[in-house]
Amino acid sequence: MNPPPRSYPWWAVVEGDEIEQGDIFENCSVFAPPENLTVSAQGEEQNAEFRWVQQDVIVLSQSCDLVKGREKLTDLLSCAVWNRSELTGDLASNDGMEKARKGQMPGFHVLAACSINGHSREVRVVDFRRVHSLPIGFMRKQAEGRQRLRLLPPYREHLSQAFARYFMRVGLPADIPSFTSSKKR
Repeated sequence: MNPPPRSYPWWAVVEGDEIEQGDIFENCSVFAPPENLTVSAQGEEQNAEFRWVQQDVIVLSQSCDLVKGREKLTDLLSCAVWNRSELTGDLASNDGMEKARKGQMPGFHVLAACSINGHSREVRVVDFRRVHSLPIGFMRKQAEGRQRLRLLPPYREHLSQAFARYFMRVGLPADIPSFTSSKKR
């Protein structure tokens, strides 16, 4: 008889201003610059009004760079997180979600649902195309007195690897011709 498969929890609930990679901040205030923001040829900015929007985000900066009192960054990197019920387009379908789950849609990463009592959440999708840089001090204040979900290893590292794959893609101007469609010479 085979032993049951080993269980690896996806989530933990944390509290306080110690921030790690994989922390989800729900309803986090992020900057939303206007799409028509322009800069003159002399580098002078036009008067522009920036606004804040509320967005669920997940921290992507490395935990070792965020250690309180020994920060190696002034701003942390995060990406938008969407609930499955909020999705539109290809991702709204089971086929689209399956492609994203398999890593075939490199701009997205699927996170499992959370069933922790009082913190239940549906399946979520990280959107690597929406990146935010926010001051660490600002994020520590956002964390004070609030509980949040933290993605646990090895799922946190899997997220980090997917993010790296998305940003390290290289499009070649001319590829090597296919070996299966060429005729023998």
